[in-house]
Amino acid sequence: MRIALWALVLAVVWTAALTAVAHSSGLRSPPGIWLGVFGLPGVVIANWAQSFFFHTFNNYLGYALMFLVNWIFYCTVIQGFVSVKSRLWK
Repeated sequence: MRIALWALVLAVVWTAALTAVAHSSGLRSPPGIWLGVFGLPGVVIANWAQSFFFHTFNNYLGYALMFLVNWIFYCTVIQGFVSVKSRLWK
């Protein structure tokens, strides 16, 4: 449960930061590029899903898809770190 909550916090913070940067300095600025790299699976899958399934781009739908994909991705990454840590420290 703690892993899901930590992943949720990371996904919420990342989505809020991306939204703030997109509306201030833009996604092609250095902070926007780094946020895109940090949220890579969500950015790629959300853009692909919007172009493939909806044939149009909606910012709110894109942010929601990015959030969900990144939350799942962060859950798996954190679980992997916990598993490796428990194996190394056993």
